[in-house]
Amino acid sequence: GFHWWCTMCLPHQRPGKSESVLSEADARWTPPPSRCAAVAMKILARLPLLHSVTWLSVVLYAATQGTTERRQVALKLVIEAWLLYSFSKYLVTGATSLWGLRQLRRNNEVEVDWWRGDAERAALEASSELRYDDVVHVVAIPNYKESIGTLRRTLSTLAAQRDASRALVVILAMEARDPSARSTSRTLQAEFAAKFRGMHATLHELRAGEVGGKSSNENWAVRCARRQLVEVEGVDQSRIVVTVCDADTYFHASHFAALSRAYVAEPEATRSRRFWQAATNFYPNSDEVPVLCSVRYALLSVGFLGQLANPLHYRLPFAVYSVSLDLAREAGYWDPAVIPEDWHMFLRCFYATGGAVRVKPLFFPVGCECVTDAGSLRTFAACYHQAKRWQWGAIDIGFIAVHAGDLGLAGAGRQLLVTLAASEHHLYYPLMWIVVAAAPWLVDDWATGWRFQLWALFYASNFIFLNCLDAAYRRVLADKPEANAGGPDAARLADFSLKRALAFVAFPVADLLLFVLPSLHAHARMALSTRFDYVVAPKLCGARPQPRLAVEDHLQLASIRPETFPCARSTPQSYSALATDDPLPV
Repeated sequence: GFHWWCTMCLPHQRPGKSESVLSEADARWTPPPSRCAAVAMKILARLPLLHSVTWLSVVLYAATQGTTERRQVALKLVIEAWLLYSFSKYLVTGATSLWGLRQLRRNNEVEVDWWRGDAERAALEASSELRYDDVVHVVAIPNYKESIGTLRRTLSTLAAQRDASRALVVILAMEARDPSARSTSRTLQAEFAAKFRGMHATLHELRAGEVGGKSSNENWAVRCARRQLVEVEGVDQSRIVVTVCDADTYFHASHFAALSRAYVAEPEATRSRRFWQAATNFYPNSDEVPVLCSVRYALLSVGFLGQLANPLHYRLPFAVYSVSLDLAREAGYWDPAVIPEDWHMFLRCFYATGGAVRVKPLFFPVGCECVTDAGSLRTFAACYHQAKRWQWGAIDIGFIAVHAGDLGLAGAGRQLLVTLAASEHHLYYPLMWIVVAAAPWLVDDWATGWRFQLWALFYASNFIFLNCLDAAYRRVLADKPEANAGGPDAARLADFSLKRALAFVAFPVADLLLFVLPSLHAHARMALSTRFDYVVAPKLCGARPQPRLAVEDHLQLASIRPETFPCARSTPQSYSALATDDPLPV
């Protein structure tokens, strides 16, 4: 009886390599900013709130006070300028989302071996010494008290990659403070190490001046990986591409084959000046969260695809992205003293290279899970706090301002572009919603006539267009469920749901509650203090299946009851992290 219980109920461990924990890192690092720069960034952290309060005061004044005819004309011009900006952003993003979906669909139909052949052709045409089989991928998975089931699903999509055993080196970037880190690492390495070129764990310990979070964890993990691969194993650093992801990431089965092709095809002169960004989406479990959360995550997925596909949009990395190890090291790796990680790393690279860095799209879907907790209210609260944490990135506006003179007059144009890109997302977008929603009540003749009809048509067309884009995106993921990017239930994503279709009526409410208010909340928090308590978003994975291509390795998991599986409990944990101040005792 005991033998049967062990066989059926304990997680299966395939024979693999012995546990590997990297404890020595590349000595290169970037010193913290000077005291003057640190003080300046703390002062400038109040800028987002000042901006928001100023514009909210204008809107409130217009809504509550009678104005003269001259002021009405001036106010009308301001409101109509905001509306023109808002309408154009929505229309352009929607149109480029359609083009992005076309690219996703096209790449979805390409056989995985094609990418290798095309890379070889590109290398021969460019007389490049770098070949497809030369590229090595380091995949860093920062995690803190994550469930083993969540990590197992991410690793399964990595193990399903064409070149996993030859080219992928997986780094389980653990925190030393996590009491389960060693046991989790040991179990996962026993299951998966044989499937990869290499698999290691790192145990990050907070040092003076560091803050707990994804950025400091990645800094240590990638530095350890660089020392192991370059200094110990002798791999040429220029061949290494670093990909960072969340613990709940679903990679498309062709993701790294296409990334190798993109890296080889990029001219040698700019190869170390590029980020590669795939189309992050939140569809894998979006039907399992409350309606408003699902609508907001759909807006994020479609909107991010539109921005990625827009050639006029200044692209910035988000969540899951890749960068050459040469560039990461040149910038001094990820900043261990900040919370914002993706945009901040881009900015470090941007200033380290004199503004030469660009983000290039990789048109493959990458699935990330929506935050989930026990019950609808707790899930909604978790979504709110996640949105607030994302908007904490507004603190980078101060970082940009401090470095405004670094590029000189020759780089003024590049400096302006990156400033506008960061300001647009963190400052303009939240206010754009407020102005659009309040327009009919701000100007005397706006509640009637053609302007109101145009305003109403805008909302109605958004409802229809969002439904179409959402259905098309789901169809791309469902058409090839074995590609893994839509999660374990990808085949059912495209099933029609009247409830889901009608829910898009509430997209303004979802934006208000899960974007505008968290943005203003983050701005207020930054104004009061730059201290930030990073709380890991809860993910209830229950007994959900592994991705399709790796499920045969874990069939016995189906016999485990959800309530006894380690990941079936929601335990959001605090990173006890600070954005710019010295860390609190842990």
